[in-house]
Amino acid sequence: MSLQLGWLACVIGVAHGHAWLGPLFVLAALAVHVGFRPPGARALEVCVLALTALLGVLVDTCLLREGVIAIKGAVSSPAWLVALWPNAAAATAPGGSLVALARRPLLAVLVGAVAAPASYVAGARLGAIALDGDRPRALAIIAIVWAAVLPAFFALRTHLGTRVLSARRPP
Repeated sequence: MSLQLGWLACVIGVAHGHAWLGPLFVLAALAVHVGFRPPGARALEVCVLALTALLGVLVDTCLLREGVIAIKGAVSSPAWLVALWPNAAAATAPGGSLVALARRPLLAVLVGAVAAPASYVAGARLGAIALDGDRPRALAIIAIVWAAVLPAFFALRTHLGTRVLSARRPP
């Protein structure tokens, strides 16, 4: 539920001239999310969320610079758009709304390829972003990107979790 609420706060906020609203909401929701993780998993969760935010900056900045998406006045990914990445990554955590995809990588690819373009289209319809004039091209690029991104969130969790567990084992 917080995945959808975070998305709405970011997109509706920026569409109505309150670009700060979404990141503030997402930051609060992520603080609660991290607080509900077991104490030994909190640092790992913060690391996953930070790395996905960084990935979001890189990916959406590339999409902006290549003209796939356009955001008034933006040359790099704005804070409200960056906030959506750890917001989505939180949904891949144990207990999250997307965790069922962790053991179904092909389904994660499909969900990423379908849900992300739909999300960008909805954001465009609400006035938060604009899509390239060649909409099929823009949506195909977004689908390809997110077909890789969503499974990558699960891989990142697995990789970092394995490293943390092996670092905690006595020699």
